[in-house]
Amino acid sequence: MSEEAVSNKPCLVTLEEGKRYAWCTCKLSKEQPFCDGSHKGSDKRPMVFKAERTEDVLLCACKATKIGPFCDGSHNNLEDEYVEASPEEIESMKDSVLVDQDAGKAVLDGGAYVMTPKNEKDTVAENLRYQPVIAEEDGATKLSLHRLLISPGTTQWLQYKGVDTVLYFVSGAGKVDIAGRTFDVDMEAGIYVKPGEAFRIETSEEMVVYATACPMLTDLTVSDDHDTSFDETQMERYVAFDEATANVMANRFYQELVDTKVGSMEVTQFIGMIPLSRAAMHRHLYEEAIVILTGYGRMWTGTKWAEVDTGDVLFLPHRQGHSLECTDEGGMKLMGVFYPSGSPAINY
Repeated sequence: MSEEAVSNKPCLVTLEEGKRYAWCTCKLSKEQPFCDGSHKGSDKRPMVFKAERTEDVLLCACKATKIGPFCDGSHNNLEDEYVEASPEEIESMKDSVLVDQDAGKAVLDGGAYVMTPKNEKDTVAENLRYQPVIAEEDGATKLSLHRLLISPGTTQWLQYKGVDTVLYFVSGAGKVDIAGRTFDVDMEAGIYVKPGEAFRIETSEEMVVYATACPMLTDLTVSDDHDTSFDETQMERYVAFDEATANVMANRFYQELVDTKVGSMEVTQFIGMIPLSRAAMHRHLYEEAIVILTGYGRMWTGTKWAEVDTGDVLFLPHRQGHSLECTDEGGMKLMGVFYPSGSPAINY
């Protein structure tokens, strides 16, 4: 088998706790991603490893990963352009049904959906208006997402009790007080609030903020006081978007904002830019929420599709096939958050 015959997309496999595996490093094996001895006579050797737990994982097939045997998304950079939907794939979905948001959301295959938050659904707490846009009743099992609208002033103390909280600032600037420690914040940035910490937001202008809570789904608690303290084992929490340091993924880019570098071990938040294009259908092992920041397009899930526009929220259950198409010549910018943590470049 030639190296060219092997797909670069990762292989979904189920590992068994305590079992040893030999991952192919030469691309010659006919039993990808595992070694079958085809490397004999060369200087290549398989990577032998023992599974720490029983789980589904994506093992690298392109052999360009830096975290072998696991996929790190490097296969996306082996071509000049991100893998787009082929003419055959587009033809296979030509009879997909357009779903409108007649009942408040456009529900697609597998429980995926597109929705536009409506202000009349907000709960009001002084200068804060908020509403859940992804919750357990929507079919989510790993994360919840709230939209927060903040008027000039300081909110009451807010907390998602016992879980990780990740904030993204769509518009406006101000300060975030996390249990007594204050951070200056601006738009296109994220901040991490550890379990057991309350926070409040101060601003002199209108702000739009999205708050993700996971791994367990929980409601927002609003109170006049709090009895929490700032966890000083993780002092850095705030990450601003910087296109100059973004990760290039063929003709796209993304930047991970909140992730392990600021102590978030459970959830990853990122911002990305999609050019005029339609991605090939793919899947993730994580549950994902997306907010369209600028631009417009379509979300395809196989037998159904929906229009998406600036301000829309998308929910994607884990393993649900999907393809986000940008039909805006100016491109589409989005914020995404997913659980469990990892890289947005990893898909299958």
